[in-house]
Amino acid sequence: MTTRLKIILVLCLFSTTITAQKKEIKFGKITAEDFTINSPVVDSNTNAVILADVGSSEIDGNNKGWFSLIHKRIRRVKLLNKKGFDEATVVIPLYKSGGDEEKLDDLKAVTYNLEGGNVVQTKLDAKSVFKEKYDKNYDVKKFTFPNIKEGSIIEYTYRIESEWIQFLRSWEFQGDYPRLYTQYTTRIPEFFVYVFLSQGYFPLKNEKKDKFKSYVVSNSEGAGATERHDLSGYETENIWYAYDVPALKEEPFTSTIDNHISKIDFQISRIQLPPPNVPKDVLGNWAKVSDELLKHEQFGIEITRPNIWLEDDVKNIIAGATTDFEKAHRIYDFVRDNISVTKSTGYILPDNTTLRDVFKRKNGSLAEVNLLLIAMLRHAKLQADPVLISTKNHGWAHSFYPLMSKYNYVLCRAFINGKHVYLDPSQKRMGFGRLSPELYNGSGFVVKTAPDQILLEADSLKESKSTLIFLVSNDKKGLMGSFSSTLGYYESTGLREKLAKTTLDDFLKDAEKAYSFPMKFEDKKIDSLNKLDFPLALKYKMSMNFDEEEIIYFNPMFSEGTKTNPFTSAERKYPVEMPFKMAEIYVLNMEVPKGYTIDEIPKSVRVKLNDNEGVFEYIVNATAERIMLQSKIDIKKANFAAEDYQTLRDFFGHIAKKHSEQIVFKKIKQ
Repeated sequence: MTTRLKIILVLCLFSTTITAQKKEIKFGKITAEDFTINSPVVDSNTNAVILADVGSSEIDGNNKGWFSLIHKRIRRVKLLNKKGFDEATVVIPLYKSGGDEEKLDDLKAVTYNLEGGNVVQTKLDAKSVFKEKYDKNYDVKKFTFPNIKEGSIIEYTYRIESEWIQFLRSWEFQGDYPRLYTQYTTRIPEFFVYVFLSQGYFPLKNEKKDKFKSYVVSNSEGAGATERHDLSGYETENIWYAYDVPALKEEPFTSTIDNHISKIDFQISRIQLPPPNVPKDVLGNWAKVSDELLKHEQFGIEITRPNIWLEDDVKNIIAGATTDFEKAHRIYDFVRDNISVTKSTGYILPDNTTLRDVFKRKNGSLAEVNLLLIAMLRHAKLQADPVLISTKNHGWAHSFYPLMSKYNYVLCRAFINGKHVYLDPSQKRMGFGRLSPELYNGSGFVVKTAPDQILLEADSLKESKSTLIFLVSNDKKGLMGSFSSTLGYYESTGLREKLAKTTLDDFLKDAEKAYSFPMKFEDKKIDSLNKLDFPLALKYKMSMNFDEEEIIYFNPMFSEGTKTNPFTSAERKYPVEMPFKMAEIYVLNMEVPKGYTIDEIPKSVRVKLNDNEGVFEYIVNATAERIMLQSKIDIKKANFAAEDYQTLRDFFGHIAKKHSEQIVFKKIKQ
């Protein structure tokens, strides 16, 4: 079982052994004792503490002929210093569609300060709450607490009534700041079945009970009589809670911290009202969702219609191409190089937009650009389908259920010469069949008549780099020689980005300045700069002058070493997610500078990572005249479980230590 499957569980309504009791939190009940905090999860680096965060969501009948979702929340925070003042600005999202919107009421907010041993309150003025439009489906209510100081306690509460029962609110039990107590309660009638998706590493307590309840659903039509329905059934109450939940900070090599915090999501899957009503599946399945998308005017229709207007342009683009690979490559290059991207997320075309509009104006959103590529490939009689994925910063998409809110990106899968090729022309410096590491985030969904599930895993990527430096003594009491490096593909992409804004000469001037002794680069060359399918090869002549120093401190790794350990935290509670596997070879072949002798030199070392998951070799051979050094880093997997963190940290610690060691040359006395 993979790490991901261990931490993302599809939950039934469950109960666990209770070792601590839930608390009753009441708004406004603040005493002087609340200003004193004693918790193992609070330390000198803590800027704010969530004293309590308590929420509930329940479903009840309304007077509009259906059910409403009622969400309530109380949140209480102590601001320890000014760095925690971000908690004093609150944003509450409210969904809207058509002429309907979620209703916010019972909003209260108070700042508490301890003055002379007494708790002094400053209430939020209702006029200080502002409504702002976020996008076409969301408005936000926003406010900032008054009279905040270091040491203040802030508290707010509100109630939201929503007619969209499918949006049962998620709950985060963990985040940037420690939580001394957090609780979430759901009360769901038996008429509605939800999928519960739980994630995280901090254990939650759970209490569950059922009770028989009557629901009243009424509907008044104009001046006519009110139609009333009485429904009875069991309601299931689930209460999840936790004490002393530590903060979870994002550390290096993390897809997004949202994947790892303790959290519960909900998705309605079935509505089963009493007879004569017929049960209705809401969640559906992959085939149903795929069929709906293919019939969607702003998605499938645009790529399945004939698109005759593409005829002449596609014919010109592939003119002279003799293979499917060459045709697909030319169409991909055309879209990548000629259609600019205005928005880098989303998979549905904007309203009132067609692919013909996109082609004509030469720009479009991510969805427009990738769907245009698919339409053009299909027009050239090539097989191509859209793939929905979730990027790393958006979180994991669950392969268990078609939860469409989990997807934020569309790319193209073409079938060329018996193989599937993944394409994304929105990435302007990516070659054919190359995707950004940001897109290798697990499960993907191929939208077609018989839909496929795919996996884009970081473990399928390997970044390989080789560097050779050759140095001999020169007549100026220094060294001269050559530098040659074939970069990894993604390092090449990064360098292409930089060289789009500066010249190679200017780029390398900054590298020259990084040395402690005079360094000069000449005859600089870079291969394949405009051949985006290939990695870059960087070459130049290098010379250095030691000015007849008595002692020379010489780092044999030059600029190619790993000087610091990226894993600085003493421990880590969630996996390490590297963007790719790694294979780096560095070779230095150099003469000992004339007039000098070796005084100190690093020792050879070989370190293995978890037996067979990686190796670091640092091999040094030296004579009085010559030094040969080889550094090899080979990491054979990209994702590591939390229990491997210390081993991985030690492994990179060895690399950083050896790559920072220097050769000491001492001048020979005449």
